[in-house]
Amino acid sequence: MNFVWLVPARVLNYRVARADAGRSPSWSEGCSMTTLLRGLALAGLLLLPCAARAEVFIPLACRVANRPPGRCGWCSVETLGRHHRIKPLYGLTERHDCVAGPGDLTVTLDGLGVRYRLQARGERDLALLRSACRDGLGAVVGFRPLFPGGGGHIVTLVDFGDDFVKVLDPNDQDGRVRTMPRERFLYWWDGFALVLQAPRDD
Repeated sequence: MNFVWLVPARVLNYRVARADAGRSPSWSEGCSMTTLLRGLALAGLLLLPCAARAEVFIPLACRVANRPPGRCGWCSVETLGRHHRIKPLYGLTERHDCVAGPGDLTVTLDGLGVRYRLQARGERDLALLRSACRDGLGAVVGFRPLFPGGGGHIVTLVDFGDDFVKVLDPNDQDGRVRTMPRERFLYWWDGFALVLQAPRDD
């Protein structure tokens, strides 16, 4: 199956993720211990959801940009491979000047002896996506074609929230993190998910 390497951002309704600027609370010198403890308790409650789920931070140097004829699959796998320091995956995109579907990726990973977890196209289980982001692994995921007979697209998932998801799209040459509503992600997601297993510490 052929894969195109250009998916218009306007179709997927992406928006660039931006950090919200916040202000640190100021405490007066005469603040009582009771007030201080209450403030700390409230802050702890507010921080609990963040501790349960966090974005997988992949350094910019690890993010591999797409190139002709449409190597989004290779790029996404190599991006995660570099993040996990899986040496056999370094240069994967450069070595494969062709498009790739899930089958091509898994055959290559098997040949290199790289461990992974896989969910096939057509399956809609979200558990693998949640655990991949929760455990700091990230996932390679597929988008279905924009039109019948067209090619799909493959990106790197780095966050899976209740209302939104964040991805690295290899079509973005600057390696930005993009955010899209979870509902729209699920509409375009074809069910394919591949999670690399980080090397064991010897």
